[in-house]
Amino acid sequence: MKPQRIILFCFVIETFLSFSQIPQLDVKHYRIEIFVSDETDEIKVDELIEFAHVDTNKPIILNLASYDRSHKGMQIESLQLNGQKATFNHQNDSIYVTSDGSQSKEQSLKLSFKGIPKDGLIIGKNKYGSRTFFGDNWPNRAQNWFACNDHLSDKATVEFIVHAPKHYEVVANGQRMSIKKSKTNKTYHYSSSISLPTKVMVIGVADMHIEESGIIDGKKVNSCVYPKHKKEALHDLALAPSILEFYINYIAPYEYEKLDNVQSTTRFGGMENAACIFYDEDALDGTRASEALIAHEIVHQWFGNSATEKDWCHLWLSEGFATYLTNVYFEQTKGVSAFRDRLKKERKTIIAFEKRYKSPVVDTAYNSLMDLLNPNSYQKGGWVLHMLRNELGDEYFHQTIRKYYQKYRLSNADTKDFQKVAEQVSGKDLQWFFDQWLFHRGHPKLNIESEVHENSLAMSISQRDLPFDIKLPIRIYFDNGTRLNELIEINDHQTRFKKMYKEQIERIEIDPEVQLLYEEVK
Repeated sequence: MKPQRIILFCFVIETFLSFSQIPQLDVKHYRIEIFVSDETDEIKVDELIEFAHVDTNKPIILNLASYDRSHKGMQIESLQLNGQKATFNHQNDSIYVTSDGSQSKEQSLKLSFKGIPKDGLIIGKNKYGSRTFFGDNWPNRAQNWFACNDHLSDKATVEFIVHAPKHYEVVANGQRMSIKKSKTNKTYHYSSSISLPTKVMVIGVADMHIEESGIIDGKKVNSCVYPKHKKEALHDLALAPSILEFYINYIAPYEYEKLDNVQSTTRFGGMENAACIFYDEDALDGTRASEALIAHEIVHQWFGNSATEKDWCHLWLSEGFATYLTNVYFEQTKGVSAFRDRLKKERKTIIAFEKRYKSPVVDTAYNSLMDLLNPNSYQKGGWVLHMLRNELGDEYFHQTIRKYYQKYRLSNADTKDFQKVAEQVSGKDLQWFFDQWLFHRGHPKLNIESEVHENSLAMSISQRDLPFDIKLPIRIYFDNGTRLNELIEINDHQTRFKKMYKEQIERIEIDPEVQLLYEEVK
Protein backbone atom coordinates (compact mmCIF):
# COMPACT_ATOMS: atom_id res chain seq x y z
CA MET A 1 0.00 0.00 0.00
CA LYS A 2 -0.21 3.08 -0.52
CA PRO A 3 4.37 6.54 12.14
CA GLN A 4 7.13 9.35 17.66
CA ARG A 5 9.22 7.17 19.23
CA ILE A 6 8.15 4.74 21.94
CA ILE A 7 7.02 6.91 24.83
CA LEU A 8 5.02 5.77 27.86
CA PHE A 9 3.71 8.44 30.18
CA CYS A 10 2.54 8.08 33.74
CA PHE A 11 -0.46 5.84 34.16
CA VAL A 12 -3.80 7.65 33.59
CA ILE A 13 -2.38 11.11 34.28
CA GLU A 14 -0.42 11.68 31.08
CA THR A 15 -1.34 11.27 27.43
CA PHE A 16 -0.45 8.04 25.70
CA LEU A 17 0.63 8.34 22.07
CA SER A 18 -1.62 6.02 20.14
CA PHE A 19 0.84 5.32 17.33
CA SER A 20 3.57 4.14 19.70
CA GLN A 21 4.22 0.57 20.68
CA ILE A 22 3.05 -0.72 24.07
CA PRO A 23 6.19 -2.74 24.81
CA GLN A 24 5.02 -4.26 28.10
CA LEU A 25 2.34 -6.24 26.25
CA ASP A 26 2.75 -9.07 23.77
CA VAL A 27 -0.66 -9.92 22.34
CA LYS A 28 -0.99 -13.56 21.35
CA HIS A 29 -4.55 -13.75 20.02
CA TYR A 30 -7.60 -11.60 19.27
CA ARG A 31 -11.10 -13.05 19.16
CA ILE A 32 -13.36 -10.32 17.78
CA GLU A 33 -17.10 -10.89 17.61
CA ILE A 34 -18.76 -8.00 15.81
CA PHE A 35 -22.40 -7.18 15.11
CA VAL A 36 -23.29 -4.91 12.17
CA SER A 37 -26.72 -3.88 10.88
CA ASP A 38 -28.47 -1.85 8.21
CA GLU A 39 -30.44 0.20 10.75
CA THR A 40 -27.49 2.03 12.25
CA ASP A 41 -23.76 2.64 11.82
CA GLU A 42 -23.25 1.59 15.43
CA ILE A 43 -21.34 -1.66 15.88
CA LYS A 44 -21.33 -3.94 18.90
CA VAL A 45 -18.19 -5.87 19.75
CA ASP A 46 -17.42 -8.67 22.19
CA GLU A 47 -13.68 -9.18 22.29
CA LEU A 48 -11.23 -11.53 23.96
CA ILE A 49 -7.55 -10.60 23.99
CA GLU A 50 -4.96 -13.13 25.14
CA PHE A 51 -1.64 -11.53 25.94
CA ALA A 52 1.59 -11.76 27.88
CA HIS A 53 2.19 -8.97 30.38
CA VAL A 54 5.95 -9.05 29.86
CA ASP A 55 6.69 -6.15 32.22
CA THR A 56 4.30 -6.28 35.17
CA ASN A 57 5.89 -3.13 36.61
CA LYS A 58 4.14 -1.21 33.88
CA PRO A 59 0.37 -0.89 33.46
CA ILE A 60 -1.84 -2.80 31.06
CA ILE A 61 -2.69 -0.39 28.25
CA LEU A 62 -4.50 -1.07 24.98
CA ASN A 63 -5.58 1.19 22.14
CA LEU A 64 -9.30 1.81 21.59
CA ALA A 65 -10.87 4.99 20.22
CA SER A 66 -12.68 6.98 22.92
CA TYR A 67 -16.22 8.30 22.61
CA ASP A 68 -16.11 12.03 21.84
CA ARG A 69 -18.24 15.08 21.11
CA SER A 70 -18.89 13.90 17.58
CA HIS A 71 -20.83 11.02 19.18
CA LYS A 72 -18.40 8.62 17.56
CA GLY A 73 -15.94 6.28 19.18
CA MET A 74 -16.42 3.31 21.48
CA GLN A 75 -18.10 3.06 24.87
CA ILE A 76 -17.03 0.12 27.02
CA GLU A 77 -19.94 -1.68 28.69
CA SER A 78 -17.98 -4.35 30.57
CA LEU A 79 -14.39 -5.45 31.09
CA GLN A 80 -12.88 -8.48 32.79
CA LEU A 81 -9.23 -9.23 33.47
CA ASN A 82 -8.51 -12.95 33.80
CA GLY A 83 -12.21 -13.69 34.29
CA GLN A 84 -12.70 -11.08 37.04
CA LYS A 85 -14.31 -7.66 36.81
CA ALA A 86 -11.55 -5.08 36.65
CA THR A 87 -11.18 -1.36 37.23
CA PHE A 88 -10.27 0.57 34.12
CA ASN A 89 -10.11 4.04 32.64
CA HIS A 90 -10.88 4.68 28.97
CA GLN A 91 -9.51 8.02 27.78
CA ASN A 92 -7.25 9.51 25.12
CA ASP A 93 -8.04 6.57 22.82
CA SER A 94 -6.48 4.15 25.31
CA ILE A 95 -7.72 1.69 27.91
CA TYR A 96 -5.81 1.69 31.21
CA VAL A 97 -6.53 -1.44 33.25
CA THR A 98 -5.73 -1.63 36.94
CA SER A 99 -3.56 -4.63 37.79
CA ASP A 100 -1.81 -5.41 41.09
CA GLY A 101 1.16 -6.89 39.24
CA SER A 102 0.86 -10.25 40.99
CA GLN A 103 -0.79 -11.99 38.07
CA SER A 104 1.12 -14.38 35.84
CA LYS A 105 2.47 -13.03 32.61
CA GLU A 106 -0.07 -14.96 30.50
CA GLN A 107 -3.34 -13.11 30.87
CA SER A 108 -6.65 -12.42 29.13
CA LEU A 109 -8.87 -9.41 28.77
CA LYS A 110 -12.54 -9.76 27.91
CA LEU A 111 -14.53 -6.67 27.03
CA SER A 112 -17.76 -5.56 25.40
CA PHE A 113 -18.23 -2.18 23.77
CA LYS A 114 -20.30 -0.37 21.19
CA GLY A 115 -20.20 2.79 19.12
CA ILE A 116 -19.85 4.33 15.68
CA PRO A 117 -16.31 3.96 14.35
CA LYS A 118 -14.54 7.28 13.77
CA ASP A 119 -12.38 5.56 11.17
CA GLY A 120 -10.77 2.19 10.53
CA LEU A 121 -14.01 0.37 9.73
CA ILE A 122 -15.42 2.33 6.82
CA ILE A 123 -19.22 2.17 6.79
CA GLY A 124 -20.91 3.74 3.79
CA LYS A 125 -22.09 3.09 0.27
CA ASN A 126 -20.26 1.93 -2.81
CA LYS A 127 -20.63 3.63 -6.19
CA TYR A 128 -23.76 1.59 -6.86
CA GLY A 129 -25.46 2.85 -3.71
CA SER A 130 -25.13 -0.44 -1.82
CA ARG A 131 -24.16 -0.38 1.84
CA THR A 132 -20.66 -1.67 2.68
CA PHE A 133 -18.41 -2.22 5.71
CA PHE A 134 -14.66 -2.49 5.07
CA GLY A 135 -11.75 -2.58 7.48
CA ASP A 136 -9.18 0.07 6.55
CA ASN A 137 -6.55 -0.05 9.28
CA TRP A 138 -3.27 1.31 7.92
CA PRO A 139 -1.31 2.55 9.71
CA ASN A 140 -2.82 2.53 13.22
CA ARG A 141 -6.56 2.84 12.64
CA ALA A 142 -7.57 -0.66 13.79
CA GLN A 143 -8.11 0.83 17.27
CA ASN A 144 -11.13 2.67 15.90
CA TRP A 145 -13.15 -0.54 15.83
CA PHE A 146 -11.44 -3.09 18.05
CA ALA A 147 -9.20 -2.94 21.11
CA CYS A 148 -5.59 -3.79 20.31
CA ASN A 149 -1.91 -3.05 20.65
CA ASP A 150 -2.06 -1.06 17.43
CA HIS A 151 1.56 -1.26 16.35
CA LEU A 152 3.04 -3.34 13.56
CA SER A 153 5.69 -4.86 15.86
CA ASP A 154 3.14 -6.78 17.96
CA LYS A 155 1.76 -9.58 15.82
CA ALA A 156 -0.98 -11.95 16.87
CA THR A 157 -3.36 -14.53 15.50
CA VAL A 158 -6.92 -13.35 14.99
CA GLU A 159 -10.40 -14.72 14.53
CA PHE A 160 -13.47 -12.79 13.47
CA ILE A 161 -17.06 -13.76 14.17
CA VAL A 162 -19.22 -11.42 12.11
CA HIS A 163 -23.00 -11.16 12.52
CA ALA A 164 -24.55 -9.38 9.52
CA PRO A 165 -27.89 -9.13 7.71
CA LYS A 166 -28.38 -12.23 5.60
CA HIS A 167 -28.04 -10.52 2.20
CA TYR A 168 -24.34 -9.77 2.82
CA GLU A 169 -21.27 -11.80 2.09
CA VAL A 170 -18.36 -11.51 4.53
CA VAL A 171 -14.64 -11.84 3.90
CA ALA A 172 -11.81 -11.66 6.43
CA ASN A 173 -8.29 -12.83 7.14
CA GLY A 174 -7.69 -16.53 7.50
CA GLN A 175 -9.77 -19.58 6.76
CA ARG A 176 -13.55 -19.47 6.75
CA MET A 177 -14.53 -21.90 9.49
CA SER A 178 -18.32 -21.73 9.26
CA ILE A 179 -21.44 -19.87 8.16
CA LYS A 180 -24.53 -20.05 10.33
CA LYS A 181 -27.89 -18.74 9.10
CA SER A 182 -30.97 -17.48 10.87
CA LYS A 183 -34.15 -15.89 9.49
CA THR A 184 -32.58 -12.43 9.31
CA ASN A 185 -28.82 -12.82 9.77
CA LYS A 186 -25.78 -14.84 8.85
CA THR A 187 -22.81 -15.41 11.13
CA TYR A 188 -19.41 -15.90 9.54
CA HIS A 189 -16.45 -17.29 11.45
CA TYR A 190 -12.93 -16.72 10.09
CA SER A 191 -9.70 -17.72 11.80
CA SER A 192 -6.07 -16.96 10.97
CA SER A 193 -3.55 -19.34 12.52
CA ILE A 194 -0.74 -17.09 11.31
CA SER A 195 0.28 -14.07 13.38
CA LEU A 196 -0.48 -10.73 11.72
CA PRO A 197 0.16 -7.06 12.46
CA THR A 198 -3.05 -5.18 13.25
CA LYS A 199 -2.60 -2.97 10.17
CA VAL A 200 -3.73 -5.90 7.98
CA MET A 201 -6.44 -7.46 10.18
CA VAL A 202 -9.76 -6.79 8.44
CA ILE A 203 -13.28 -7.77 7.61
CA GLY A 204 -15.31 -6.88 4.54
CA VAL A 205 -19.12 -6.95 4.57
CA ALA A 206 -20.98 -6.19 1.34
CA ASP A 207 -23.19 -7.52 -1.39
CA MET A 208 -20.55 -9.52 -3.26
CA HIS A 209 -20.21 -12.12 -5.94
CA ILE A 210 -17.46 -14.55 -4.91
CA GLU A 211 -15.82 -16.77 -7.47
CA GLU A 212 -12.78 -19.02 -7.36
CA SER A 213 -10.20 -17.79 -9.87
CA GLY A 214 -7.60 -20.49 -9.31
CA ILE A 215 -5.79 -22.80 -6.94
CA ILE A 216 -2.04 -22.22 -6.53
CA ASP A 217 0.01 -24.64 -4.42
CA GLY A 218 -3.19 -25.89 -2.88
CA LYS A 219 -4.34 -22.40 -1.84
CA LYS A 220 -7.61 -21.01 -3.20
CA VAL A 221 -7.47 -17.66 -4.95
CA ASN A 222 -10.89 -15.99 -4.89
CA SER A 223 -12.30 -12.91 -6.61
CA CYS A 224 -14.87 -11.04 -4.51
CA VAL A 225 -16.59 -8.33 -6.54
CA TYR A 226 -19.68 -6.15 -6.64
CA PRO A 227 -22.44 -7.95 -8.62
CA LYS A 228 -23.12 -4.91 -10.84
CA HIS A 229 -19.43 -4.79 -11.78
CA LYS A 230 -18.87 -8.52 -12.03
CA LYS A 231 -17.66 -8.95 -15.60
CA GLU A 232 -15.04 -6.18 -15.56
CA ALA A 233 -13.70 -6.89 -12.06
CA LEU A 234 -13.48 -10.64 -12.59
CA HIS A 235 -11.57 -10.08 -15.83
CA ASP A 236 -8.95 -7.98 -14.02
CA LEU A 237 -8.68 -10.21 -10.96
CA ALA A 238 -8.21 -13.30 -13.15
CA LEU A 239 -4.55 -12.16 -13.30
CA ALA A 240 -4.05 -12.84 -9.59
CA PRO A 241 -3.33 -16.59 -9.67
CA SER A 242 -0.48 -16.30 -12.17
CA ILE A 243 0.96 -13.30 -10.29
CA LEU A 244 0.80 -15.23 -7.02
CA GLU A 245 2.56 -18.17 -8.67
CA PHE A 246 5.29 -15.85 -10.00
CA TYR A 247 6.13 -14.55 -6.52
CA ILE A 248 5.99 -18.00 -4.97
CA ASN A 249 8.69 -19.01 -7.43
CA TYR A 250 10.69 -15.80 -7.02
CA ILE A 251 10.50 -15.36 -3.22
CA ALA A 252 9.17 -18.31 -1.20
CA PRO A 253 6.00 -20.34 -0.56
CA TYR A 254 2.85 -18.36 0.20
CA GLU A 255 2.19 -18.32 3.96
CA TYR A 256 -1.55 -17.80 4.27
CA GLU A 257 -4.57 -20.08 4.14
CA LYS A 258 -6.06 -18.56 0.95
CA LEU A 259 -6.06 -15.34 -1.02
CA ASP A 260 -9.17 -13.22 -1.46
CA ASN A 261 -8.94 -10.31 -3.91
CA VAL A 262 -11.76 -7.96 -2.98
CA GLN A 263 -13.38 -5.01 -4.71
CA SER A 264 -13.95 -2.48 -1.95
CA THR A 265 -14.83 1.07 -0.93
CA THR A 266 -12.07 2.38 1.32
CA ARG A 267 -9.42 5.12 1.47
CA PHE A 268 -6.61 3.56 -0.52
CA GLY A 269 -6.27 2.42 -4.12
CA GLY A 270 -5.17 -0.93 -2.80
CA MET A 271 -4.55 -2.35 0.67
CA GLU A 272 -2.55 -5.52 1.24
CA ASN A 273 -4.61 -7.01 4.10
CA ALA A 274 -3.26 -10.47 4.82
CA ALA A 275 -4.91 -13.03 2.54
CA CYS A 276 -7.72 -10.53 1.96
CA ILE A 277 -6.49 -7.76 -0.36
CA PHE A 278 -8.80 -4.78 -0.92
CA TYR A 279 -8.81 -2.88 -4.23
CA ASP A 280 -10.58 0.40 -4.85
CA GLU A 281 -13.90 -0.11 -6.60
CA ASP A 282 -12.79 2.02 -9.59
CA ALA A 283 -9.42 0.26 -10.03
CA LEU A 284 -11.02 -2.86 -11.53
CA ASP A 285 -12.42 -1.51 -14.80
CA GLY A 286 -11.96 -4.51 -17.08
CA THR A 287 -8.98 -3.08 -19.00
CA ARG A 288 -6.36 -4.84 -16.85
CA ALA A 289 -4.67 -1.51 -16.22
CA SER A 290 -4.66 -2.68 -12.59
CA GLU A 291 -2.09 -5.42 -13.24
CA ALA A 292 0.70 -3.48 -11.51
CA LEU A 293 -1.59 -2.71 -8.56
CA ILE A 294 -2.51 -6.38 -8.17
CA ALA A 295 1.16 -7.39 -8.33
CA HIS A 296 2.12 -4.70 -5.80
CA GLU A 297 -0.47 -5.84 -3.24
CA ILE A 298 0.38 -9.51 -3.71
CA VAL A 299 4.10 -8.82 -3.07
CA HIS A 300 3.06 -7.36 0.28
CA GLN A 301 1.90 -10.79 1.42
CA TRP A 302 5.62 -11.54 1.81
CA PHE A 303 7.06 -8.08 2.48
CA GLY A 304 4.94 -6.06 4.87
CA ASN A 305 2.58 -8.76 6.11
CA SER A 306 4.92 -11.65 6.90
CA ALA A 307 8.34 -9.95 7.02
CA THR A 308 7.16 -6.71 8.64
CA GLU A 309 9.13 -3.55 9.40
CA LYS A 310 9.89 -3.05 13.11
CA ASP A 311 8.79 0.56 13.11
CA TRP A 312 7.09 3.01 10.78
CA CYS A 313 10.26 4.77 9.65
CA HIS A 314 11.38 1.56 7.92
CA LEU A 315 8.30 1.55 5.69
CA TRP A 316 10.46 1.19 2.57
CA LEU A 317 11.03 -2.46 3.56
CA SER A 318 7.37 -2.90 2.70
CA GLU A 319 6.52 -0.30 0.05
CA GLY A 320 9.93 -0.12 -1.65
CA PHE A 321 10.01 -3.91 -1.93
CA ALA A 322 6.49 -4.04 -3.34
CA THR A 323 7.33 -1.28 -5.83
CA TYR A 324 10.53 -2.86 -7.11
CA LEU A 325 9.33 -6.46 -7.16
CA THR A 326 6.37 -5.27 -9.21
CA ASN A 327 8.94 -3.97 -11.68
CA VAL A 328 10.72 -7.33 -11.60
CA TYR A 329 7.41 -9.01 -12.44
CA PHE A 330 7.06 -6.68 -15.44
CA GLU A 331 10.66 -7.38 -16.44
CA GLN A 332 9.95 -11.12 -16.53
CA THR A 333 6.51 -10.96 -18.14
CA LYS A 334 6.61 -7.84 -20.36
CA GLY A 335 10.31 -7.52 -21.15
CA VAL A 336 13.30 -5.34 -20.29
CA SER A 337 11.94 -2.32 -22.17
CA ALA A 338 8.77 -2.22 -20.04
CA PHE A 339 10.91 -2.68 -16.92
CA ARG A 340 13.16 0.27 -17.80
CA ASP A 341 10.22 2.47 -18.74
CA ARG A 342 8.81 1.97 -15.25
CA LEU A 343 12.17 2.80 -13.67
CA LYS A 344 12.50 6.00 -15.73
CA LYS A 345 9.04 7.15 -14.69
CA GLU A 346 9.76 6.40 -11.05
CA ARG A 347 13.08 8.27 -11.22
CA LYS A 348 11.26 11.38 -12.45
CA THR A 349 8.81 11.06 -9.56
CA ILE A 350 11.67 10.86 -7.03
CA ILE A 351 13.44 13.91 -8.48
CA ALA A 352 10.25 16.00 -8.43
CA PHE A 353 9.41 14.95 -4.86
CA GLU A 354 12.86 15.78 -3.49
CA LYS A 355 12.46 19.40 -4.54
CA ARG A 356 9.65 19.89 -2.03
CA TYR A 357 10.41 17.34 0.71
CA LYS A 358 13.95 17.11 2.10
CA SER A 359 14.09 13.85 4.00
CA PRO A 360 15.89 10.49 3.87
CA VAL A 361 14.08 7.26 3.07
CA VAL A 362 14.45 6.12 6.70
CA ASP A 363 12.63 9.15 8.05
CA THR A 364 12.49 9.57 11.84
CA ALA A 365 11.28 13.18 11.77
CA TYR A 366 7.78 12.73 10.34
CA ASN A 367 4.86 14.60 11.88
CA SER A 368 2.15 12.18 10.79
CA LEU A 369 2.21 8.52 9.90
CA MET A 370 0.42 9.34 6.66
CA ASP A 371 3.37 11.58 5.72
CA LEU A 372 5.39 8.41 5.12
CA LEU A 373 3.18 7.39 2.21
CA ASN A 374 5.38 9.23 -0.24
CA PRO A 375 7.81 8.58 -3.11
CA ASN A 376 10.71 8.10 -0.68
CA SER A 377 9.06 4.97 0.75
CA TYR A 378 7.75 3.73 -2.60
CA GLN A 379 9.72 4.79 -5.68
CA LYS A 380 13.03 5.71 -4.02
CA GLY A 381 12.92 2.60 -1.84
CA GLY A 382 12.39 0.59 -5.01
CA TRP A 383 15.25 2.37 -6.76
CA VAL A 384 17.56 1.57 -3.81
CA LEU A 385 16.83 -2.11 -4.39
CA HIS A 386 17.50 -1.67 -8.10
CA MET A 387 20.89 -0.09 -7.41
CA LEU A 388 21.66 -2.78 -4.83
CA ARG A 389 20.95 -5.34 -7.54
CA ASN A 390 23.43 -3.57 -9.82
CA GLU A 391 25.98 -3.48 -6.99
CA LEU A 392 25.63 -7.17 -6.07
CA GLY A 393 24.72 -8.70 -9.41
CA ASP A 394 21.52 -10.56 -10.24
CA GLU A 395 22.39 -13.83 -8.50
CA TYR A 396 23.48 -12.35 -5.17
CA PHE A 397 20.58 -9.88 -5.22
CA HIS A 398 18.03 -12.65 -5.71
CA GLN A 399 19.69 -14.68 -2.95
CA THR A 400 19.54 -11.63 -0.67
CA ILE A 401 15.80 -11.17 -1.22
CA ARG A 402 15.09 -14.83 -0.56
CA LYS A 403 17.42 -15.13 2.46
CA TYR A 404 16.07 -11.92 4.04
CA TYR A 405 12.53 -13.24 3.71
CA GLN A 406 13.41 -16.67 5.11
CA LYS A 407 15.14 -15.10 8.12
CA TYR A 408 12.39 -12.63 8.97
CA ARG A 409 9.23 -14.34 7.75
CA LEU A 410 6.40 -14.09 10.29
CA SER A 411 8.60 -11.65 12.21
CA ASN A 412 9.90 -8.07 12.13
CA ALA A 413 13.04 -6.47 10.74
CA ASP A 414 14.58 -3.06 10.18
CA THR A 415 16.90 -1.60 7.59
CA LYS A 416 20.07 -2.73 9.42
CA ASP A 417 18.75 -6.29 9.47
CA PHE A 418 18.31 -6.22 5.71
CA GLN A 419 21.79 -4.70 5.27
CA LYS A 420 23.35 -7.53 7.29
CA VAL A 421 21.70 -10.14 5.08
CA ALA A 422 22.92 -8.41 1.92
CA GLU A 423 26.44 -8.28 3.35
CA GLN A 424 26.38 -11.93 4.39
CA VAL A 425 25.22 -13.05 0.95
CA SER A 426 27.59 -10.88 -1.08
CA GLY A 427 30.60 -10.79 1.23
CA LYS A 428 30.71 -6.99 0.72
CA ASP A 429 30.78 -4.15 3.23
CA LEU A 430 27.67 -2.19 2.26
CA GLN A 431 27.65 0.39 5.05
CA TRP A 432 28.47 3.19 2.59
CA PHE A 433 25.67 2.12 0.26
CA PHE A 434 22.93 2.00 2.90
CA ASP A 435 24.13 5.19 4.58
CA GLN A 436 24.07 7.35 1.48
CA TRP A 437 20.92 6.03 -0.14
CA LEU A 438 18.68 5.40 2.88
CA PHE A 439 19.90 7.45 5.85
CA HIS A 440 20.85 10.63 3.99
CA ARG A 441 18.48 12.71 1.94
CA GLY A 442 18.70 13.54 -1.71
CA HIS A 443 20.28 11.98 -4.76
CA PRO A 444 23.24 12.80 -7.02
CA LYS A 445 22.82 16.02 -8.97
CA LEU A 446 25.28 15.86 -11.84
CA ASN A 447 26.46 18.48 -14.30
CA ILE A 448 27.90 16.39 -17.13
CA GLU A 449 30.02 17.91 -19.86
CA SER A 450 31.57 15.77 -22.59
CA GLU A 451 33.78 16.39 -25.57
CA VAL A 452 34.38 13.90 -28.37
CA HIS A 453 37.27 14.37 -30.77
CA GLU A 454 37.67 11.51 -33.24
CA ASN A 455 38.69 8.57 -31.00
CA SER A 456 39.11 10.61 -27.82
CA LEU A 457 36.52 11.14 -25.09
CA ALA A 458 36.88 13.74 -22.32
CA MET A 459 34.24 14.17 -19.61
CA SER A 460 33.89 16.50 -16.65
CA ILE A 461 31.29 15.57 -14.02
CA SER A 462 30.42 17.96 -11.20
CA GLN A 463 28.27 16.97 -8.22
CA ARG A 464 26.04 19.58 -6.60
CA ASP A 465 25.34 19.44 -2.86
CA LEU A 466 26.97 16.66 -0.84
CA PRO A 467 28.83 14.20 -3.09
CA PHE A 468 27.61 10.63 -3.50
CA ASP A 469 29.85 7.63 -4.09
CA ILE A 470 28.52 6.33 -7.41
CA LYS A 471 29.43 4.68 -10.68
CA LEU A 472 28.08 6.52 -13.72
CA PRO A 473 27.36 4.12 -16.61
CA ILE A 474 28.08 5.40 -20.12
CA ARG A 475 27.87 3.69 -23.51
CA ILE A 476 30.18 4.69 -26.33
CA TYR A 477 29.00 4.13 -29.91
CA PHE A 478 31.69 3.90 -32.58
CA ASP A 479 31.49 4.71 -36.29
CA ASN A 480 32.06 1.05 -37.23
CA GLY A 481 28.79 0.02 -35.48
CA THR A 482 30.36 -1.39 -32.32
CA ARG A 483 29.80 -0.10 -28.82
CA LEU A 484 31.44 -0.24 -25.41
CA ASN A 485 30.16 0.25 -21.86
CA GLU A 486 32.18 2.15 -19.25
CA LEU A 487 31.64 2.83 -15.53
CA ILE A 488 33.02 6.13 -14.28
CA GLU A 489 33.69 6.11 -10.54
CA ILE A 490 32.59 9.36 -8.89
CA ASN A 491 33.13 10.14 -5.21
CA ASP A 492 33.93 13.84 -5.07
CA HIS A 493 32.54 17.17 -6.20
CA GLN A 494 34.56 17.08 -9.41
CA THR A 495 35.54 14.08 -11.55
CA ARG A 496 37.38 14.09 -14.86
CA PHE A 497 37.48 11.18 -17.28
CA LYS A 498 39.63 11.02 -20.41
CA LYS A 499 40.32 8.03 -22.63
CA MET A 500 41.51 7.17 -26.12
CA TYR A 501 39.92 4.36 -28.13
CA LYS A 502 41.02 2.48 -31.23
CA GLU A 503 37.91 3.42 -33.19
CA GLN A 504 36.37 6.77 -33.99
CA ILE A 505 33.56 7.75 -31.63
CA GLU A 506 30.12 8.54 -33.04
CA ARG A 507 28.31 9.46 -29.79
CA ILE A 508 27.90 8.59 -26.12
CA GLU A 509 24.83 7.73 -24.03
CA ILE A 510 24.51 8.31 -20.29
CA ASP A 511 23.05 5.49 -18.19
CA PRO A 512 21.74 3.49 -21.17
CA GLU A 513 20.40 0.60 -19.08
CA VAL A 514 18.74 2.82 -16.43
CA GLN A 515 20.97 1.78 -13.53
CA LEU A 516 21.55 4.96 -11.53
CA LEU A 517 19.27 7.28 -9.58
CA TYR A 518 20.55 10.74 -10.47
CA GLU A 519 19.42 14.13 -11.74
CA GLU A 520 21.22 15.90 -14.54
CA VAL A 521 21.57 19.63 -13.85
CA LYS A 522 23.13 22.56 -15.66
